[in-house]
Formats: sequence, structure tokens, C-alpha cells
Amino acid sequence: MFPKRPESYSVYLLFRFCFSLLFSMATVLSIVYHLEVVKLDALQLVLVGTVLETACLVFEIPTGIVADLYSRRRSVLIGVFLYGVGFLMEGALPWFGTVLLAQVVWGCGDTFITGALEAWIASEEAGKPMDKVFMRGSQLGQLGGIAGVILGTLLGNIDLRLPILLAGTLCLLFGAALLRIMPETNFSPALEERHGLLRDFTSLFQLNLSFVKNAPVLLALLAITLCGGLASEGFDRLSTAHFLQDTVMPEIGPLNSVTWFGIISLIGSGLGVIASQLLISRMEKKGTIRRTGLVMLASFGYILCLALFAAGRNFWFMLIVFLLAGLTRTVREPVLTAWMNDHVDEKMRATVFSANGQIDAFGQIIGGPIVGLIARKASVSWGLGCTALLLLPALFLVPVASKAGKKNGG
Repeated sequence: MFPKRPESYSVYLLFRFCFSLLFSMATVLSIVYHLEVVKLDALQLVLVGTVLETACLVFEIPTGIVADLYSRRRSVLIGVFLYGVGFLMEGALPWFGTVLLAQVVWGCGDTFITGALEAWIASEEAGKPMDKVFMRGSQLGQLGGIAGVILGTLLGNIDLRLPILLAGTLCLLFGAALLRIMPETNFSPALEERHGLLRDFTSLFQLNLSFVKNAPVLLALLAITLCGGLASEGFDRLSTAHFLQDTVMPEIGPLNSVTWFGIISLIGSGLGVIASQLLISRMEKKGTIRRTGLVMLASFGYILCLALFAAGRNFWFMLIVFLLAGLTRTVREPVLTAWMNDHVDEKMRATVFSANGQIDAFGQIIGGPIVGLIARKASVSWGLGCTALLLLPALFLVPVASKAGKKNGG
């Protein structure tokens, strides 16, 4: 079906599409699954996310070092297989403890992919403009997400466990296909001389730490990532509960709550595809984009939409600001990734990207329980309102990153 070693850029786009399809299929109704099948309360919902992010925090740097020392391709493949196993566990055994364990498994898988995938494509396609590469990858991911939402919603109306179980099975098959088609031709280990696994890990970690400390632009970008992590966990985990508890979802024909969440995710992905295409078209016309202005505008829009969503009680108003919040995140994240890529040494790329993922996970671990406790003690709306405050420092950090980048010539 596939050539033995197709072009790496094509494989990257295929990966973004297929993996997003499978991830969306498994997760589009996962909160509904946790609420209605596993019977979790608001704090347990956030704790599920906290366990996931704790796994990401613990494994992120070691897996990034594996990618830079041994192989970014192998790291991505391991991650895909772990995702498959984690999804199968979560769907097969609908108990709180098993769901928590599943988060550890596929959370570990996520750390093998995060950083390694971006570092792999940046090395394999070193001559391409990475803003466009990451944006196109994001766009294909959104298209895959749309397909996954449709499949997950249709299957979820039959049985909420079905899309999770099918996604897990297909992840394992997708990993087997990647074993055959995914190339790696430009990889060179971060350390030429080896002195044993533990010493190699320690040496590379110290090297990366020193590099980041001496790169103010990276420190500012990592701080922006931290703010995003502090805000995102509460929003991601409690937005569904806000729709279910604080407003009345209209019944229009077959549109029950399960179908509504599928449609909301579908519309959000579609808006993301359109926004990505507009940015790509602008880059092709102008040759570049103003990252500082774009990230600042997206961050401000995100904060505003979070606050309005938390205060909302009318379903249609909540739907509009929820979709706009997701759109600002979609625009913001690939631009931040490309911005960081420009200031990272090639041999340490996977580890620095993994550190970025670890900072995001740390933010979610800290922010999630705070928001969850406020939601339990006061209300879901108050918890969601706090997410806007947690993201607020990003508005002051974007100009700092821009100024530091200019001093470093980037």
C-alpha cells in the first residue's frame, strides 16, 4: 500500500492526520464517558487530568533524552504503541482506578511523541520554513480531528466505550504501519561518546539545562507555556460539566448531549482548519508572519473568551465563546512551536521540546487541582473563571520573548 520509505514530510502530514483522527475518536466523548459511565465527580474529573499530566511531567525529559541520544523515530513509534495500550485499558475497564492507570500509560506514550516528532521533522526537512511545516501539520491534524469527531460521535451514540476501544486497536495497527514507512536519515546523536546510560542521561540533561539558562528567549517562551498549562487543564476538564450543569442544551431532532459535544468539537476543528489555511496563505504571500503580534492577540482573545465562557448561562453565547477560545489556542500553539524551534540547537531539539511539554504538564498539575477545588467548593463557573486569571501573565511575557529574541538576532 505504501512505498517502503516515502518522503519524510509526507509521513509527517500522514502522522498528524491519522494520529489526530485516532486521538479525537478516543477523547471526543471521554468526559461524557467519565461522567456517565465511570460516574466521576468534578474533583475526580480534574484528578484524572492531573494524573495524566503527572505522568507527562515525570517521563517528559527522560523520553526527550532518549530521542536525542538514540532515535527520534523509535521514540515516536514507542509512543504510538503506548497510546494504543492506554486507550484499550481505559475503554475496557470503566473504573476510576483503571482510568487513572490508563492515563499513566498513554501519558507516558505522549511524552515519547512530544518533542521527538517536532525534532524529527525539523531535522529531516531542515531546508523548509518551519512555520509553514508546523502550521500545515496542525491543519492536517485538525482535519484528522474532524474525521475522528464524526466517527467517535457516531460510535459513542451506540456505546460510549466503543470509540475508545476502536481507537486503541487502530493505534496499534498504525504503529505497525509506521515501522515500515517512517524514515530517519538526518539523525545524529547529541553525544558522540557514550559512557553508560545513566551518565549519558545526566550529561545531556546538564547540557540542555545550561543551554536553556543562557537563552533568555527560550526562558520567556517556556514561561508562556507554563501559563498555558496552568489555564488549560481546568478549562479542558470542566467545560463539558459547565455545558451540562449550567445551561440547557437544546434538543433539536436527534441532537442529545452526546451528539451536541461531537458537533461542537467538529465545528471547532473546522474553524481551526480555516484559520490555519488563512495563516499559511499569508505566509506564502508575505514570506513570514509577525509572531509577537499574533501570539499576543491570540493570548488576549483566549483570556477574554475563557472569562466570558465561565460567566455564560445562555447555551448559544457559551457555544460561541467556547469555539473562539479553542480557535485562539489552535492559532497560538504552532506559532509558539516554530518560534522556539528557531532558538534551539539541532542536537538538543527533542529534549528542549520535551522540556516545553514538561513545563506545560507542570502547569496543568498545579492549575488543575486549584481549579477543581474551587469548582467543588464554589461552582464550576467560578473554577472556570480562575483559568482566565492563570493565563493573564502570558500577556506580559510575549513582549519579553520578542525583545530577548531580537537581542539574539532572532
